[in-house]
Amino acid sequence: MTPKKILFIANGNSIHDIKWITYFSVQTEKYKCFLLCDTLCFLSETTRTDLAKMQIEIVSQIEPLSISHPIRTRKAIKQFKNLVRSIQPNLIHVLFATPNALWLNYTKTPSIITMRGSDILVVLPDLLKQTGIKRIYFTYLFRRFKKAFGNAQFVSGTSNPQIERAAELFGTLNLQLIRTGVDVDTIDKLDHADLIPEELYRKNFIFSPRFMSPIYNIEMQIDAISLLDKKIIENYLFVFIRGKQFDDKYYRRQIEKLNTLKDEINLKFIIIDYLNQLEIWMMMKKASLCIMTPTSDGTPNSALEAMAAKCPLIVSNLNYDKELFENTCYKLNTFEIDELKTTIEKAIFNLNSDIISNAFNAVNKFGNRNLEMIKLEKLYESVK
Repeated sequence: MTPKKILFIANGNSIHDIKWITYFSVQTEKYKCFLLCDTLCFLSETTRTDLAKMQIEIVSQIEPLSISHPIRTRKAIKQFKNLVRSIQPNLIHVLFATPNALWLNYTKTPSIITMRGSDILVVLPDLLKQTGIKRIYFTYLFRRFKKAFGNAQFVSGTSNPQIERAAELFGTLNLQLIRTGVDVDTIDKLDHADLIPEELYRKNFIFSPRFMSPIYNIEMQIDAISLLDKKIIENYLFVFIRGKQFDDKYYRRQIEKLNTLKDEINLKFIIIDYLNQLEIWMMMKKASLCIMTPTSDGTPNSALEAMAAKCPLIVSNLNYDKELFENTCYKLNTFEIDELKTTIEKAIFNLNSDIISNAFNAVNKFGNRNLEMIKLEKLYESVK
């Protein structure tokens, strides 16, 4: 049997993108997987080596499409067409719609678009909110995206709100719900205490697993921490992750606030530059609480991982899937600091143990990576 060729247009540095691709790339008898990134995505030699080990072939990186750079864009379109002609993929799969979906306007190869959250919930709707002279430019850009979505055989989303929004924006599409999913069984069985940083050994800690960027609203968490009951401040250490991709000015502001709290109330905290997948899972298994307060989100893998790790979880006041987030975590009603402070204290002092079992059962049923990838594989098989 000749392996099916799949060209993924994705981010080689995205854990979520690579998770999806590797499910197929390791099935070498069935699939041959290629990865196309734009030139804004820097791929280190380590990353390139890792991708090669996972049987993912990186093709030449390409300049992003831009209306304001017509000559560069024409060259990029020509390069893309030549690349598709050379590879002759059976299928093109776009992971994260903005801006990658635009490439589907320049090929007749069968294709799938996967929406992940802010692409369909924030970026695309905002194109229609512009005023003045910008409105002409962004309206045209929206129409290009609408055409690209119409060209796709299937459009998948990782949450119900994404599916609903796509239908509102683009009308009739062949929409499919396929969540990113997590390795529930692997997380549940993981037991490697050595993966925890030494400064956390035998310590109670509260974990904030999202990176130090404005969209993850770390500032709200720090403000709520400043109001917490003295017993929590005295007995718990707070752990944050800077991340590979972070806003430097925002990061520095949060460091200043944390250091001020260290002086004023003796707050104990550490900031870890980066954690690999196993380390994050182990941190969740050992944490007393996970806090996530983004201002925009899809179905966050980090939340599903916390559920699989049986760690109590606080999430934002966002339109999350009820199948996964109803009676499985502490869901905020507002973005008010006082409410977050009260919720943290409730989770620490008066934890509802049913939430933990509810969360594990929900993620095992609705957020299991293996089950979700089987759904995606069926779509691949149906594309001719």
